[in-house]
Amino acid sequence: MTFTWYAQIGPNRFRERYGLCFEDFAPGQRFKHRPGITVTQQDNIDESLETLNQAMIHYDDHYAAQTEFKRPLVASNITIMRLIGMGWKTFATRERILGWSEISMLAPVFGGDTLYAETQVKSVHGEPRNGPKGRLTLITEGFNQHGVNICRMEYDALIWRRAHLPFAQANY
Repeated sequence: MTFTWYAQIGPNRFRERYGLCFEDFAPGQRFKHRPGITVTQQDNIDESLETLNQAMIHYDDHYAAQTEFKRPLVASNITIMRLIGMGWKTFATRERILGWSEISMLAPVFGGDTLYAETQVKSVHGEPRNGPKGRLTLITEGFNQHGVNICRMEYDALIWRRAHLPFAQANY
């Protein structure tokens, strides 16, 4: 018997496994990642201070009130990290992100907003065919609780092929 989301590690013993393998992806597929994540102003303050982000728009209410947004904006790196991270169950076999060809912040994100992510497979690059990984071009979009598209990213990622999964071994 085969269980899709489990790797057999011994007789009657299984380990959970997440993520689709490279062979499972095709251009045009669209994945909605759930659950959503609510970003708090405290998340924003902590991240801005930890990364030495000096832009007062992220943590100074008085300053932010004088801008077009009227309140502190969530730092873009938080939005990007959350949206990429929300796809972990689908892309858990990703070895790494190779690079971004686009990152567009389309609308402001504020503390208290809930973010949702969707990823579309733009293209599948399988060369070399016998290699351990294949490359995907992905488009991840983020939406807030009102359905407003707040971010769009296009990037390439290396995904392990099923026969080469490093964590399919019994000791992992």
